[in-house]
Amino acid sequence: MRRGLMAVFALSAVLVAGCDDAGASPAAKASTAPAAAAGGACQLLDFGMVNAKLGLNLGVAAGAQADNTFSCVLQASGASYPDLVLSVSTTTIGADVFASMIAPKDAAAVEGLGVAGYQMQTPAAGKAGPGVEVGWLAGNKRIIELSLRLAPGTPDDKAAEALPKVVELAKLIDLSSL
Repeated sequence: MRRGLMAVFALSAVLVAGCDDAGASPAAKASTAPAAAAGGACQLLDFGMVNAKLGLNLGVAAGAQADNTFSCVLQASGASYPDLVLSVSTTTIGADVFASMIAPKDAAAVEGLGVAGYQMQTPAAGKAGPGVEVGWLAGNKRIIELSLRLAPGTPDDKAAEALPKVVELAKLIDLSSL
């Protein structure tokens, strides 16, 4: 399950990275209009809310759907990073399975987020700097993952500072998905 979600994250990142008029994929909708207009999981996001919570200036959205997973990537205009990726998948699992099979072993629990939630920092990888990931099992039987990746060269302590902000954003998204 986790690999499937990560594949959607990768697909979404590629969709945004290649969003110009000549190379836009018909499966993705990229837009500088309100985030919700991009479709997919972007319907749960608002640029103003995201930027206010995270202190960023994201203004481009791309949404996608693959099977029962909806995703969204938000980025600043003209920059690959930082980016915010949201993935939402329907499920039938319970909190015990989520904790043992979905949540990474090195993640910390998040109280007050869905039925079960986790948070963790992620190391720099590839062309992305360090980041954070927050995942949870929502009360409406959805697995939701929210990740923020920072620009290359960003110190790890900036990711640590972003983690509680991303958790707070996740709590707002969770309320909007009830």
